[in-house]
Amino acid sequence: MSVLVAVFHSRASVVLILCALLGAACGGPSDGASVSVGGGHDAGDDPDDMAMDGPNPGCDMVELDGDFVVEHEKNFTARYRIGERSTKTIMLFGGEPVEDDDVLSNAYILGLDKEDALMLAELFPDFYLCSSPGGDAAADHIFPYDLVPANCEVYEKLVNALTRFRINRAAGGDRTSLRIEGAPLELVSVIDDASGVDVTDQVTEQHFHLVTEVEQLTGESVLEFGTTD
Repeated sequence: MSVLVAVFHSRASVVLILCALLGAACGGPSDGASVSVGGGHDAGDDPDDMAMDGPNPGCDMVELDGDFVVEHEKNFTARYRIGERSTKTIMLFGGEPVEDDDVLSNAYILGLDKEDALMLAELFPDFYLCSSPGGDAAADHIFPYDLVPANCEVYEKLVNALTRFRINRAAGGDRTSLRIEGAPLELVSVIDDASGVDVTDQVTEQHFHLVTEVEQLTGESVLEFGTTD
């Protein structure tokens, strides 16, 4: 696969996923294969320490360089400008790890921010169910995130959380939520390592987000949104 084809690998469009949102919320067969991520860093490692012992399957080499993040793929290097750091609590409606070579980000999620979930719950307490009239209102607030984990430990936590989300959804159980520390990222450049050519202008619009720490939460009751497992 050429670098250009791999870089611009197309995932399912947000529009199509949102159209299927209510059906997915009803539960059904688990989608996606199980993921092996190999050994992560020790729990005591500093999330901002970007030096890695070695690549894990699906985990890209990422460096923090002042106000920038550098992501090393197999055949290209992407550089992002870091936005304002924050902590977000997100109720998941979709998401998958991204293990392909030469694809920007290591995972993507579709989620509802805590503030929007609480607002919707006041109007439609069961808005997250396919039978709820609040489903359309919820879809208007779902946001896509293309996640760039700061290190392999964070990546492993994301994979575990997304696996739990699929299991819970298939069983009709609790809806997984995430508390994410990080910052939005603005893509600055994508360089083909072999030729040195900048191919940034060919990248489709995505919402990149640096993740320096992630915690899996439950969301069984929106009124108790954010309770820990």
